Amino acid sequence: MNPQITTQFLGWEAPLLPRAVESLKTKFASANQFDLSGLICVLPTSQSSYRFETLLKEAAANAELRLSLPRILTLGRLPEQLYSPRAKLAIDFEQTLAWSQVLAATNPETLKPLVPTLPTSDEADTWMELAATIRGLHEDLASNQLSFADVAAATEAENDQRRWTLLATLFESYLKRLASAGLADPHHERRFALANNACKTDSTIVMIGTSDLSHLQIAMLRAMQGEIIAMVAAPENEASRFDDLGCIETSKWADYRLPIEDDQLIPAGDIADQATAVAEVIAEFAQQYPVDEVTIGVTDESQVGPIEFEMRSCGVDTFRNLGWSIDRTAIGRLLNLTASYLKTRSWQSLATLVRHADVHDWICKQDPDAAKSWLTQLDQLLANHFPIQLANPLPEEAKKNYPTAIQVAKRIEKWMAPLQGANRSLGQWCGAISQWLSTLYSQELDSEQLADESLPLFAFESDNLPEDSGPQDRTAMALHSVRGLLTRFAEVNAELDLEIDGASAMQMIANRVGDLRVVDAMKPDDIEILGWLDLALDDAQALVVLGLNHPFVPTAVTNDAFLPGTLRTQLRMADNDRRFARDVYNMQLLLSTRQSVRFIVGRNSADGTPTPPSRLLAAASDEDVARRIRLLLEKSRPGVVVQHGWDTANVESSLPIPKLPPSTGTCPVKAMSVTAFHDYLACPYRFYLRHVLKLKPLDDMSAELAANQFGDLIHGALETFGDSDDRDEADADKIEKILLHHLHRYASLRYGDSASTAVALQIRQAERRLRKVAIEQAKRIGEGWVIKESEASVDDKRDGACIEVDGFKMGLRGRLDRIDYHPDLGRWAILDYKTHGHKPEKKHLKKTDEGLKWIDLQLPLYRMMIPYLGIEANPTEVQLGYFNISDKDEETKINIAEFDEPLMDQARLLILACVRRIRDEDFAPSTDPIQYDDYDMIMQTGVMSVAGGMDDSE
Repeated sequence: MNPQITTQFLGWEAPLLPRAVESLKTKFASANQFDLSGLICVLPTSQSSYRFETLLKEAAANAELRLSLPRILTLGRLPEQLYSPRAKLAIDFEQTLAWSQVLAATNPETLKPLVPTLPTSDEADTWMELAATIRGLHEDLASNQLSFADVAAATEAENDQRRWTLLATLFESYLKRLASAGLADPHHERRFALANNACKTDSTIVMIGTSDLSHLQIAMLRAMQGEIIAMVAAPENEASRFDDLGCIETSKWADYRLPIEDDQLIPAGDIADQATAVAEVIAEFAQQYPVDEVTIGVTDESQVGPIEFEMRSCGVDTFRNLGWSIDRTAIGRLLNLTASYLKTRSWQSLATLVRHADVHDWICKQDPDAAKSWLTQLDQLLANHFPIQLANPLPEEAKKNYPTAIQVAKRIEKWMAPLQGANRSLGQWCGAISQWLSTLYSQELDSEQLADESLPLFAFESDNLPEDSGPQDRTAMALHSVRGLLTRFAEVNAELDLEIDGASAMQMIANRVGDLRVVDAMKPDDIEILGWLDLALDDAQALVVLGLNHPFVPTAVTNDAFLPGTLRTQLRMADNDRRFARDVYNMQLLLSTRQSVRFIVGRNSADGTPTPPSRLLAAASDEDVARRIRLLLEKSRPGVVVQHGWDTANVESSLPIPKLPPSTGTCPVKAMSVTAFHDYLACPYRFYLRHVLKLKPLDDMSAELAANQFGDLIHGALETFGDSDDRDEADADKIEKILLHHLHRYASLRYGDSASTAVALQIRQAERRLRKVAIEQAKRIGEGWVIKESEASVDDKRDGACIEVDGFKMGLRGRLDRIDYHPDLGRWAILDYKTHGHKPEKKHLKKTDEGLKWIDLQLPLYRMMIPYLGIEANPTEVQLGYFNISDKDEETKINIAEFDEPLMDQARLLILACVRRIRDEDFAPSTDPIQYDDYDMIMQTGVMSVAGGMDDSE
């Protein structure tokens, strides 16, 4: 017996949902009652369901009717209202588990037609990903009333037949696996009910705007006994484009011409320009419509953020109807970071985990005294010692210098203890993870709601959301949803549960929270941002849609590895033609049901990929298509004034850098090192940041030694050699052996025995360089020179070393790598080790139009230090130079500087000038570019400003 189907065409000159409500009120309202309790109302999306319910309540209140709500469902939940399954239906996760176990139990050779490279037996999460792919494939086929066996029969290529025949065989094993657990596959049960005429319901089904039903849904509706009312957003004279259930007839929309006007299409460039175009349209709409009559539409989620930023800058609040995926919330990030930590137990994963805001706060609460220092210590430990695994012993120097960081690592390990240990069932791990979360979020948890499954896990999941459906803070909502997910997974069928380690369990949960979303509460003045499929039934009077571009709309279905577009067409599944027809119809509704509508057609997506105009623009005459494409490519849109929060500020070429503290009348610098003079010459402002404010870069992400650290590695070996009794050794082979011994001792103290591979390779590179140094050192000894002192130091407090300018004394400090003496000649030499091959002249002087310019004062400053070093010689007679230790053997040698006295006198005057400027607190930034700038983020070089011209009060 076929159902009684009534098709109501409610027109498309006005939004469908208000007309559907009015139609139901006309039919079912009597006296003071508006009784819809005998209906099941089906809508295409969660948003349209929510809006439909709101309109029902408003209509009843306005007419003073007592409303009895119908059951309101989305299309995906309809089939289970039409039949009774023979066994408990497996949830998606249980289906995936069953598929995973069937795949893992199958001979790997047998599975080769399915996937060439299989996961190993212990890669549970990878098996689950493969299983989820096959589950989705089965779901797609089932919605089109197809099975794996049907596809095998339809394909002709031998490889394809083997693949689909294998899937059909695996499917039978999958059904048996579910049956052994007392469960049934919902898609298989639907087809069974259909085949056995078991589809029925006592309720009247009202289909509202459901123009894109699947083959299975159509078949189940046609097979049921009862009444169906199909409400269609179209006039009666367009009935031929729909079937009696209100579904579009694909072929009837192929040549349909949309009533687009040229001025409804707005060209734009990149995503920022597209967002600006949206703001311009909203500014235009604001003159005509209230906020609640304006909607912003997007065709891809990546467009939402730029729109929100632009609108917020204009002082306009928006409501993200799509919500946030939980993996983008604090809870989701925590789960992913923890999974990475448990899987690798590396120092890098620890450093990333403790930067999670909630983890950071928790650590600070555990030890308030160390709250300001522990993270810096941790970064310094990683930057200076390059540890890899937490389980490996740290070098002694790291233990000595960073005890607080090590204590934090131990505290995290203790916190993670419940998530480690022997393999357990996933259900047991879910309980452990839930309890572990409570240690971090005890204040956010409401113990009475933890196991309350009445609250939805997904946005708009429940049929009728309560007015206040739980916590409104996004983190609290995400926590509630994740705890609900853990509760569901903890109750997964024991027959299907799997034994895994804690890291795999955490990763599995982290992967699946991406399917959950949280939605903030909408405020009265918010402009709603809706996705493409929600726009057709939205009833706002003004609409601007961003992204009328390929590949966003219509989306393509040809990229499926298992079901390419040609095969889908052959199987009469939903294909690109169907998507095009659906979106042409949706576009018609957008154009006809609103007073004002604009479409932003951009040139690039959010990631910069070129995006040509949508194929929907081809639903017009050839002449119109050609004109519009030219318009979009060549014409600039008319200017509309958009007021931003920063528009009253002056625009500069770069953002203003932070102002230094006001002068106290006392020079903030009491003493200077050789390096400090170099930094002042380069940029006085950066000098102040480094040497007065002590702001220094710290890179905890590098896996290899920085240039200065590699230099320290070689310096360390040479310093120890210079201080040892072996420094007068003349045999190159013995010197090499001694240097390598000191090198490895230095490396062991600082980097331990488990440093990164990159560091190990750099140590090998240092070995090669030191072998050449040994040859040069032996040659130096042979020439009669001896190392008199290694790492000699000059100190302003100990030695009274200073530079005096106009009665002002600037302390002078420095460490000199090496002082050599030639007893026979009575000559002295000061040498500085350099891990490059450049001569002193190249590093100290720069050619300019005015002649040579000093850019480094190291060796001239060394001359000024000679009186404090105990060297009994005229400073002008002391040699100054480099001991170059280059990656090129021919450049590894001693290079004595050849500065004439007029040049050295220029250097002396420049040193005095630097001291004078520092005394006078001259720290203006340099305009010259800085190579390898450590302060580019502070200096904000090259950044366009929209915040310039702030007065001192700001």
